[in-house]
Amino acid sequence: MAPNTEMESPMLLIANSGEGRLSLCQKAVEVLKSIDQPLVVVAIVGKYRTGKSFLLNKLAGKQKGFPLGGTVQSATKGIWLWCRPHPRMTDHCLVLLDTEGLGDVEKGDENNDDKLFALAILLSSMLVYNSKGTIDQQALQDIDYMTQLTNIIRTKSETENSVGEGFMEYFPGFVWVVRDFTLELKIGKKNVTADEYLENALKLKPGSDEKAKEFNFLKRCIRYYFRSRNCFVFDCPGNKHVLQNIETAKETELEPDFVQACNKFCDFIYTKAEEKTVPNCGNKKVTGEMFAHLVTMYVDIIGSGKLVVLDKVVENLAEAENEKAVNEAKKHYEVNMNQMVDLPTETAAKLNNIHEKCHKDAFDIFLKRVLGSSEKYKDRLEDDIKKIFEDYSKRNEEKSKEKCKDLLKELFKKIDTKITSKSYAKAGGYIEYLKDRNDAVKNYHSNSQKGVKATEILKEFLAQRMTESEYIRQMDPGFTEQQRRMEAEKEKQAQLELQKAASDQQFQMMKEMMESMSRSSEENMDKMMKILREDDIKKAFQDYSKRNEEKSKEECKDLLKELFEEIDTKITSNSYAKAGGYIEYLKDRKDAVESYCSNSQKGVKATEILKEFLDQRMSELEYIQQMDQGLTEQQRRMEAEKEKQAQLELQKAASDQQLQMIKGMMESMARSSEENMNKLMKIFREESEAAREEMKRLEKVRSEEMARMKSESGSSCIIQ
Repeated sequence: MAPNTEMESPMLLIANSGEGRLSLCQKAVEVLKSIDQPLVVVAIVGKYRTGKSFLLNKLAGKQKGFPLGGTVQSATKGIWLWCRPHPRMTDHCLVLLDTEGLGDVEKGDENNDDKLFALAILLSSMLVYNSKGTIDQQALQDIDYMTQLTNIIRTKSETENSVGEGFMEYFPGFVWVVRDFTLELKIGKKNVTADEYLENALKLKPGSDEKAKEFNFLKRCIRYYFRSRNCFVFDCPGNKHVLQNIETAKETELEPDFVQACNKFCDFIYTKAEEKTVPNCGNKKVTGEMFAHLVTMYVDIIGSGKLVVLDKVVENLAEAENEKAVNEAKKHYEVNMNQMVDLPTETAAKLNNIHEKCHKDAFDIFLKRVLGSSEKYKDRLEDDIKKIFEDYSKRNEEKSKEKCKDLLKELFKKIDTKITSKSYAKAGGYIEYLKDRNDAVKNYHSNSQKGVKATEILKEFLAQRMTESEYIRQMDPGFTEQQRRMEAEKEKQAQLELQKAASDQQFQMMKEMMESMSRSSEENMDKMMKILREDDIKKAFQDYSKRNEEKSKEECKDLLKELFEEIDTKITSNSYAKAGGYIEYLKDRKDAVESYCSNSQKGVKATEILKEFLDQRMSELEYIQQMDQGLTEQQRRMEAEKEKQAQLELQKAASDQQLQMIKGMMESMARSSEENMNKLMKIFREESEAAREEMKRLEKVRSEEMARMKSESGSSCIIQ
């Protein structure tokens, strides 16, 4: 992996033709496929000639890499890839994506920028938007690509008129980098951080009319699409000469504040940018091969002008990964068995023990790779392993049979020679034959390489030579007819004893195999439950929670609209436009809010919706203050401060409520997991007990059959 994560220079990942056609570069895809480490993917987007490539080179720890260019033309076309070892996270790969500059006048497809912007978002775990100057209304208009995302992306296939629902679950963190920033970081007279500067720029305009909605739409996209928001501001790096030669400029030639900002930015990305994960699949970390699959799907879909449906993309990825998980685990099992098993094994238990270890290792590999709901793939893997194990057991028996037959043939060679030369055809010949045979059988038993069919093959072998034994008894003139009958009975009884021993051995083999497979299942049960049940339970619960939240939002909005209807009527009729009007308005609003809070049917989003609702009506509050001639300027400032404090308290309450909801959800899922685990373990124990009872029944039937045979045969004589 190390060589693959140490690309010396970037390579083209997604080509972009002059007409806006996107195509995948297979060489880069193959590089990605060879990386089995988790990826942290940082993509940078923004207008062309704003210094995007310079920032990525800094993140790569190199002065040169992505082409910087020094003219008014865009130097980067398509999306370029650079894989580097992550500076802070061991065994992780930092993937840097440099996106073609947006707004290039030379492009032939007006939707091309929207597609590239969407790709950068979908592929990254941290998106960096790079701009120049300040974050003002013009800067917000320049990032209008954000408002076009719903024309390219949906979270679910059944959503017809999406406004970005669920995007946050799939989208990366968002970082706005402002280059050549010359202003002071102040709001009013207060010094602020870059993050606070961004939040102020994204503050929603009060009001619910169409103009306010249009003004707020882009801001809402940034606020509600991304899981986090941060901002960095950079001074100009130097004069025109420095800018034109920045690729070769030494750090000492750059402005110190610019260098400091670069270092702070890089440190933030290294520590805060998360691994790329797969939503709704236990947030499984994305490796190079998975990322290559995602890139291929996204380019195919977006390039063909179709809508990207994220749950379908995840489903497709999960199917592909789960197929690979089954095949990889199966191959691992086969390879390990081939390396560890030397047929025939001395006992069935030895083969079972090897199987258990290989099964466990294979299952661990399966669980490491599997995504989402995987029960059918787990069943397939179990069936495949079972077939391979049964084939090994069968081959083990066949190999044992071959070895035993060859060994008996070799050990009885002396006896066969004597029979051919009629050496036993004399008085005492049968006793000599018995001695030779018992010696051969003793030597057979002492050989430890016979395998699991030793007793069965011995029984079959001696049964086939029964006529030979009878012949030698007849050829011995020292034997009376009664002695011959007695010896024949002993021979028969010996065969029955061997048959019983072979039956016992076969039964023990079957029992040990079942117990071995049961042990394997029991050892993996904990892991199975998490992979088979928890994702489905979690997804269903999350869907239900989401619907519950949406329903709560609707109920709250309808309730507030109803409760503030009288206030809206008074505002329209200018009833508050008088001395004391503001106090009357506050009383009416307080009554409405108290009625809202006393309603028990609002649901889990009550505080959040109230905060948003009152936030949107801030302009109306200021308007009524101004209309009340009885208020002094100082009183107006005091009232504005009170309102601001009230909003902060509401915001804290909404955050606390959200935190409590998340905590409650996690505790509920933990309880559900434990309950489901207990149920499944109970089922497993019941099935295991049923299997044990069936084994007892078979053993009883076999014992009864052997007792019947023994009673029919009379006294016993065991061949030694």
